[in-house]
Amino acid sequence: MSADFKQDISPIRAMLSRKGDVALHRRIFILAGQKNWQKAFLQDLLSGHEKNSLWLGESAPEIFSSISIKKAQTWLGTEKQVVVFDANKDFDPDSFAAISGIVVGGGLFFLLLPEKDRWNEIHDSYFGQRLIQSINSTAELIVINQNNERYDFLPDRKEDISSPKYIPPFLTADQQYAVEAIEEQVLSDTNTPLVLISDRGRGKSAALGLVAARLIKAGIKNIAITAPRMRATDIVFKHIKEQLPDADVSRGKAQVREGSIQFYSPDQLIEKNIHTDLLLVDEAAGIPVPLLTSYLQKYPQCVYATTVHGYEGTGRGFALRFNKILNAYNPAWIKLHMQTPIRWPENDPLEKWMFSLLCLDAEIAEKDSICEIEMSSIEHRFVNKDELVNNQTLLNEVFSLLVFAHYRTRPKDLKNLLDDEDLSLYISLYNNHVIAVALVIREGRFAASLSTAVYRGERRPQGNLLAQALTYHCGIEQAATLDYARIMRIAVHPELQLRGLGTALINYVIRAEKQHGRDAIGTSFGMNKELLKFWNKTKFNVIRIGFTREQTSGEHAAIMLLPLSDKGEKVYQEAVSRFKGQLSFWFNDILKPIPADVKSAFKIDNNISLELTENDKTDLHSFIQYSRNYELCISSLTKLVLKNKNKIMKNDFPENFRQILNEKVTNSTDWKELGKSMNLNGKNDARKLFHRAILYLVNN
Repeated sequence: MSADFKQDISPIRAMLSRKGDVALHRRIFILAGQKNWQKAFLQDLLSGHEKNSLWLGESAPEIFSSISIKKAQTWLGTEKQVVVFDANKDFDPDSFAAISGIVVGGGLFFLLLPEKDRWNEIHDSYFGQRLIQSINSTAELIVINQNNERYDFLPDRKEDISSPKYIPPFLTADQQYAVEAIEEQVLSDTNTPLVLISDRGRGKSAALGLVAARLIKAGIKNIAITAPRMRATDIVFKHIKEQLPDADVSRGKAQVREGSIQFYSPDQLIEKNIHTDLLLVDEAAGIPVPLLTSYLQKYPQCVYATTVHGYEGTGRGFALRFNKILNAYNPAWIKLHMQTPIRWPENDPLEKWMFSLLCLDAEIAEKDSICEIEMSSIEHRFVNKDELVNNQTLLNEVFSLLVFAHYRTRPKDLKNLLDDEDLSLYISLYNNHVIAVALVIREGRFAASLSTAVYRGERRPQGNLLAQALTYHCGIEQAATLDYARIMRIAVHPELQLRGLGTALINYVIRAEKQHGRDAIGTSFGMNKELLKFWNKTKFNVIRIGFTREQTSGEHAAIMLLPLSDKGEKVYQEAVSRFKGQLSFWFNDILKPIPADVKSAFKIDNNISLELTENDKTDLHSFIQYSRNYELCISSLTKLVLKNKNKIMKNDFPENFRQILNEKVTNSTDWKELGKSMNLNGKNDARKLFHRAILYLVNN
């Protein structure tokens, strides 16, 4: 590094003495060069500031705290003056969005990239093109190239962060209003839910800590706190400790005289009988909606706080879904919104760049531009990747609709939308605005040997949900060799729902995918009566129901299928036949908890012969010989046991085999309870004993 160049970086050195001045913008530097040069540059620049710096990526100098890119979210709730983000090989949008929030006002963010003439080579995907375009068009980003001795440096900017009056310990009027509103509501004892929303850096977690401390002082005895992970509540407990100096505060717990503030995991709040006067939920968009709903029913007073533009789920999509639940539970629920940044000034370059690059500030089409819709004027069409990456307005409207449709949409989904070659996008346009979107992924085309391995339970390749469900769960050995399309997401503008737009777009997708030569098209979703009715209108049929509830929806997943070719028709007919043959057994066993109104959507034949069909014989063979489980072969196993009841009841039949066959098949006892009642080491041992009992029955 030349002497002249060292002189050039003196303004950056000066920034390191600011120590988190919230009135100062956070600055972004792109270090473009070889890894050894980047290390030397940063070691020299950050000398003496290593403890307040965090390096994300491989091969970090030992003097820095460092983590892998994938662990970025574990640092949420912490603060650093400097973050180094290694994107020399790849750019992880989720990790970038998460880690940028820990940089304090006046802090520095360094993005490491290879030499500038290699950017298009290393980041050669569509998302990579977007990243490079964004760097080149964003004036606030300073690119420091290894091969140049000088660079353009923008002068430091200090924002006027004056705001309406507030009283310490509050840092903004927003924060003071939110804390006082929550405190007043809790003390009034009306059990009205509150929802606090904000972008990151607005002091939301601090507000929860302040309100918890104030309520303990006011006489509230027990406060429970939850979040997707305990580390996310570190700031909450930091403020509790500051406001309650006499409290005994440890990680996740504060005890002061007779009062206590305790962290519980989201699951613990349901599984345990926890006595609490108030439940504070931080980062609520990162917790499944069914759990959030259960909290309303179980705890007397709930306060939900969430981030509007998130890294593992967005508050906008969360709000759309959870608001409907709150309206049904208590229409008087209260919404609070904190807008003023605390840890950095407004118009912060790092926040603006992150929002723009990852479409986190994307908004759906305005209501006024689409309200008087004419169905005959709607255009349905396929959108290619080039068009998406080069049309910011189109990309924003598409991604914002996907966010509204699924509150777990993450920044990584934007990268997948642009880069995944198997992912296709179809849209409905009106007045040049996107009013509906459908994401379709291509699946299947497995080699025959791989399809057989999946059928036997020996292989589980990543992805290909539909193809693998047909092969393994539905028991059709060569199903995964076919060519499938699966509709991953369907989203309609919230102002235009229930007008047939979704059905019209799906019908267009079906025609298009058939022209592309697909054998069948399917979908998967959290099953309820309304969604079943919607998909039935498009002639799809259920071929599988998930045996456990999904985390995101709290419902059992349904997989539906529609054939598009002769080969697809053959698989479809076998899948539907197998599904109908097993359904009554499932509803009496593992799917017993499904609501009655959902079960009523299915026609169930309870007059079933005990004679084993060809499908039953195939399933029985696969249960005995391979790794297919009881639930997938329930029809054949139930028939086998009931047909041989007399043999099983004879004295020479082993008692433990008799017991497990009777308990499982006749009484539908779940595996966990079977393990307990028979003094076995858990449900896996119960399954193994059942397998041995079936083997004995067949062989004797």
